[in-house]
Amino acid sequence: MSIVKHLHKYFWDINPRKSRPKTHPKFYITRILELGDAKALTWLKGVFGAKKVAKVGNKAKLSSKSKNFLPYV
Repeated sequence: MSIVKHLHKYFWDINPRKSRPKTHPKFYITRILELGDAKALTWLKGVFGAKKVAKVGNKAKLSSKSKNFLPYV
């Protein structure tokens, strides 16, 4: 499964058409939590589930702004 088109702007450093989010969840979750919008977060929770997003987000190196947002995921 590749990422949907509206998320391509967050993954400028990879080929989004060949991406495999399930293979590298930490990369995708961290990137969307740091840079994404509400629509991106909805996609993220749909792919990985809210519990996994929160778990990875709590362990990831995120900005304080993104860390403060995690309880609302």
